[in-house]
Amino acid sequence: MSIESPTTASSKKGRIIELDSLRALAAINLVLFHFTHVYAVKYGYTSPLGFEFPFGKYGVQLFFMLSGLVNAMTLMKKNDAPGFIAGRMIRICPSFWAVIVINLLIAGTAPLTGMGYSAEQIAANLTIMPNLLGFECIEPVTWTLQIEILFYGMILFLFLTRALERPLRTVTYLLILSCVTCLSVSFLSGLPNAPYWLAGLIWYRDLLILEYLPLFTIGILLNEIKCQRGSLVGNGIGIVASMVVFHVIDQHDHNPAATLILFGLLLAALYGRAPFLRFRPLVWVSTISYALYLLHNNLGCVFIWYINQAGVPPVAAMLAGIVFVTGVSAVVTNKVEAPLTRWMQNHWVERRKRAAIARPVPKPTA
Repeated sequence: MSIESPTTASSKKGRIIELDSLRALAAINLVLFHFTHVYAVKYGYTSPLGFEFPFGKYGVQLFFMLSGLVNAMTLMKKNDAPGFIAGRMIRICPSFWAVIVINLLIAGTAPLTGMGYSAEQIAANLTIMPNLLGFECIEPVTWTLQIEILFYGMILFLFLTRALERPLRTVTYLLILSCVTCLSVSFLSGLPNAPYWLAGLIWYRDLLILEYLPLFTIGILLNEIKCQRGSLVGNGIGIVASMVVFHVIDQHDHNPAATLILFGLLLAALYGRAPFLRFRPLVWVSTISYALYLLHNNLGCVFIWYINQAGVPPVAAMLAGIVFVTGVSAVVTNKVEAPLTRWMQNHWVERRKRAAIARPVPKPTA
């Protein structure tokens, strides 16, 4: 095992390897959270595990901040709205649909007994936005994916309306909207007789991802600083304001100190000041991190349940579960996601080429 040099790590295909490794850390955090804390609470090991890793929400927080940065970076650099949304869908859909199929196959298997899915719920999950349509996620962890898709739509809208050309002003408006809407929902929900239109306001809040939008705006403004656009002081103030608003409207008791640490880690990764993120095993996990994030929860719990019930000690069962879901994620990434992604990318490129050829060439004016 070795650590790649900053130059080598950051130059492959123009990607910043350290940012990819942050995805790996977020995925590892969620695996540990679900296999120690969540599994013990929902299903229970045959004997106490003896420890737990209860920090799952911070993996999600890091993921949303990172997403704001990376997607703003991609969209502003390539200046290609159709290519951006196609690239995101091509990246997301193959593994997601594979995970839905896997979850349908293991539905009702211990410890998931009693789980049955209607045709409507399955159809809603295939859209990747079941919660917005009023259905539960078949794989619980995919609630974050719905927020991610909605963020793609929002940042694309901001790009097409040229609002990203003045990101600080746009972020200010979004933060005000987040604060007013989320605080209004909290206040109205606490009334003895909530108004009938509260459900509509909650749906509006969820559609515009206002609970989590300040995390994405942190990443957007960090990209402005990296690209040396706008005022450094102004963008810095915008980032601080985003952190403040996130904690003002936060319903999950995130620790502000953790937000600062995660931001510092993101900043260090962006500027190549976190050499441990170039550790090769971590870089490798980053290549399967999306499948690992999608697959580990229900599938891993079924695996842990059976071997733990068969007599494998809890700690050994938990560690075996980690190895199992890592291996399955590698197979899904290499045998399902990679070939389907290549096929979809090639199809998209050929379609754009044909469209360009078919487009009439304007005649020169006299």
